[in-house]
Amino acid sequence: MKTAKRALISAGITISILAILFLKVDLDLLLESLQTINYWYLALAFIGYLGLNFALAFRLFWLLNKLGYHHYSYWNILLFHFSSMILGDVTPGKVGYFGLVLLLKDVKTEDTLSVLTIGQIMDFIMKIVGTAAFAVILSGILLDFQAVLLAGITMMVALTAIASMLIWSEKSVKLLSFFAFGPLKKVTNIVKDVQASTSILKSELAKALLISIAGWVFVGAQWYFIFLALSPTTNTKFSFLFFFLLQAVVSTLAFIPVSLGGAGLQESAIVAILGIPGVGVGYTLALTFGILVRGMSILVDAGLGTFNLRKISLRGILEGKK
Repeated sequence: MKTAKRALISAGITISILAILFLKVDLDLLLESLQTINYWYLALAFIGYLGLNFALAFRLFWLLNKLGYHHYSYWNILLFHFSSMILGDVTPGKVGYFGLVLLLKDVKTEDTLSVLTIGQIMDFIMKIVGTAAFAVILSGILLDFQAVLLAGITMMVALTAIASMLIWSEKSVKLLSFFAFGPLKKVTNIVKDVQASTSILKSELAKALLISIAGWVFVGAQWYFIFLALSPTTNTKFSFLFFFLLQAVVSTLAFIPVSLGGAGLQESAIVAILGIPGVGVGYTLALTFGILVRGMSILVDAGLGTFNLRKISLRGILEGKK
């Protein structure tokens, strides 16, 4: 199936899910929520999202520096990171984030892939821990969602294991070599090169994880303050820890390659979890919260990342980086 056709199908799925979600929205309540929004809390949420991206960009900058790429300033990497984020926002499974390979033109493909894969593994580990903790802490009111949470944990464990095997296990290369013909031969060679790059970074994994945890705290703050901006009277009911763990659970759905950037899937999960009787957030408020989370992310990513997209040529995307 051609890329354009896949993108069109994903766009159709995204629009359909969002349309279904909005069918049940109370428009009067939606307008009231937006009119009474607390902009101070919204500003704090904005700072939280910037903090997340500053942390993730620093992780990229740090790891690339360890691989010998000292000519990039942190500011360069930060802007390239935002460009990759906006690509992730509009592609199924957020795979567009790997467009960083095309932006870092003088960095070897295997080195960029190594750094990105390590980052994804760190993020998946936190999502596993966060989802498990969320399930345990709220086990009394999430009985109907235990199967969903277990499936989410299983998926993240599987993705983490596969990614780890590909970049660290020599056996994975031997296994791929049995099928190393045609396009798969190029994949096998890339995996070999990525493993060589990753071996240099083994001593930096603990630091990369700490940076990732810092980013997770910032995004937890973003979600917490967006909710307070919409409903400040409920600030005694929901703690920072609740949103700190909630985002680990529902953001996992964004990696399912169905809708664009997980749009619709993530919001559906937010509405479902916040609407549980033991949590008790109204449908319209929950969906408004989910849309604001996504809207803020896309606006910031686009504002700081769109300029560098001009450096990605159509030919580069179709032919790949040498």
